[in-house]
Amino acid sequence: MNPQEPRLPTRDEYYELANRLEWTPKYVSEEELFPVDMTGVPNLPIGVWEELYNAPYRVTYREYVKNQREKDQRFFAVREAGLRSELVKKLDQTYHQGSFCFHINAVPIPEYTASIAESRMARFGKSGEWRNLSTFGSMDEVRHAQLQLLMAHDNVQVNPKFASAHKMFWEDGWLPIAARSFFDDTITGTTAIEFALLTTFAFETGFTNLQFIAFAAMANKSNDYVFSTATQSIQTDESRHAQIGHPVLKVFVDTTTLAKNLEKKI
Repeated sequence: MNPQEPRLPTRDEYYELANRLEWTPKYVSEEELFPVDMTGVPNLPIGVWEELYNAPYRVTYREYVKNQREKDQRFFAVREAGLRSELVKKLDQTYHQGSFCFHINAVPIPEYTASIAESRMARFGKSGEWRNLSTFGSMDEVRHAQLQLLMAHDNVQVNPKFASAHKMFWEDGWLPIAARSFFDDTITGTTAIEFALLTTFAFETGFTNLQFIAFAAMANKSNDYVFSTATQSIQTDESRHAQIGHPVLKVFVDTTTLAKNLEKKI
């Protein structure tokens, strides 16, 4: 009689095992491994974050790579068709030199800075699931910056002002100055917890998700199928990023509620 084949874990079982992986530091203290200056406050123990952090959007690395590959294939196929047909020369000038130009010049460099902040969460977030999702988020933001810089490059032939996409943070117009100030406060100068709340929860939930949906619809109506495809592709990543900050906020609520209940008992 053949021995029974071992049962492989289901996808959900594997997810719990791989994405909630934690360890007990032995060579350094928890405070040294997760300094409060990088992790942020409240400085809760790892065990609290491990128990309470629970992201609603669940994706494995295998699924992530497959999804991103398919999205890139769609974008580059549409871009190639647009280049062959010289689509940028046929677009409405009000749209092309206005809202499209504003977006494609203003967004790529902040997207790259966001990849740095996502990497900060991937190192200093006090939950394995939080760190894994932030690793995906960091790769996403690099992808977003590259796609949009590529589209800006494709449009330089029509108008040289599209070169500003590469120079945006190194110019001194009102938009670069305002953008640098805003993103220093919400991205480059934040702790892991601050970035999760200010950017992934507030900014990406309330602004970028809505912005990219609106831009995709506007671009499609203007027959700019390249930008429409790109913004739809990026928005699906932004919706995943937004789920990183929600569990962080919930940990705040849960621990605050617990503390108040303990105070009442005392």
